[in-house]
Amino acid sequence: MKIRHWDINLKIRLLGEAFVQISFWTVFPFLAIYFAETMGVTTASVLLMLSQIIAVAFGLFGGFFADHFGRRRMMLIAIAGEVIGYGIFALASHPGIDSAIIGFIGFTIASLFSNIYQPAAQAMVADVVESQHRSYVFSVFYMMTNIAVVLGPLIGAMFFTNHRFWLLVIVTCGASLLFLLLFLFSHETLPEEAGVSKKPMTIKQVLRGQLADYRVIFTDRVLLLFILAGILVSQTFMQLDLFIPIHITETVDEATLFSIGNVVVTLNATELFGLVVAINGGIVALCTVLVTKWMMTYQEKYVFAGSSILYGISILLMGLFPYPWMYMVSIVIFSLAELMTVGIAQNFVSTIAPKHQRAMYFSAAQLRFSIGRVLAPLSITLTGLIGSRETTYILAFVAFVSAIIYLLMYRLYAKKEMKAVSI
Repeated sequence: MKIRHWDINLKIRLLGEAFVQISFWTVFPFLAIYFAETMGVTTASVLLMLSQIIAVAFGLFGGFFADHFGRRRMMLIAIAGEVIGYGIFALASHPGIDSAIIGFIGFTIASLFSNIYQPAAQAMVADVVESQHRSYVFSVFYMMTNIAVVLGPLIGAMFFTNHRFWLLVIVTCGASLLFLLLFLFSHETLPEEAGVSKKPMTIKQVLRGQLADYRVIFTDRVLLLFILAGILVSQTFMQLDLFIPIHITETVDEATLFSIGNVVVTLNATELFGLVVAINGGIVALCTVLVTKWMMTYQEKYVFAGSSILYGISILLMGLFPYPWMYMVSIVIFSLAELMTVGIAQNFVSTIAPKHQRAMYFSAAQLRFSIGRVLAPLSITLTGLIGSRETTYILAFVAFVSAIIYLLMYRLYAKKEMKAVSI
């Protein structure tokens, strides 16, 4: 499905979100350093963790609202909130004000509304794209995000420290551009059977309605297994900036990468980790759509299970053979595992979700990442207790268990589909 055949909503989003994502990643990687320097490491870490917990909770509300009040309406509200949040952060960074705490408040507001935006945006893809093309469309958006992840920090490294105010002004303008494009050209995609509610709701009604809807969702055992498997496998792919750099530091002092005549290239642990991250970023940015098309030729259950197995193998190789070349081989396997389920995972969620609850299912599915982020730092604790090599064995085992859960999930899903057909 070529981009020129996409629904106008998706074309607008691809253009606007590209600018927003690049702008965002010029700032985000440097926030922890900025807040730690201005508020202290302990205070900054606690506040950043708290802001993300609140943002995750608001993301669940975002799914509920998108299914009851419409995708377009919630996306416009969310982008407007991001504009306000980044605007506050920009003002707080002005040399005349220079307030880290006000900047943190602005960042938190932007994070809250960003999490409200995502369920509606993902559900919109499911609304307007036929199931056989969804994985491809989701993969294009994923590729765009990862290009932003590569380009943004390079720009931010040059301008964040000395030109933070103007950088945040550009981020605010990027969000404003997306709001304008959505407001002028987008249309509502919520399925007719769901209906768009225009009646105002009290906080009590919202909480009661959300509790009732999510209670129904979490009785879906297929979804629960999907979330559980996702939490387990996330313990491998979330280690790229947690455990893996520590493991490389512990196992590599200085190593020769290659030697040709009098030319000898050596890397220390920090440089090797930088190369590993660069390889991962390059593969993800260049090969996302290609790998997604390749994976669409296989049964989904084998793609999910295979991805988990490859994650486990990549981590296991790092533990068994902690040498520079093996780290590079491992990260190629790691990157392939990452790309295998891009788009396919989101398409699976849209497939199992009733049309009138798609956004809520996407919100619930995000728990595999949010809970995974909470658990992932335990690998560092394990490293201190049993050593980094032994930790790789545990991480690999957890990934292999997730592969088994994915296969069980598909067996349950097949039984559910057969029962539905017989009825």
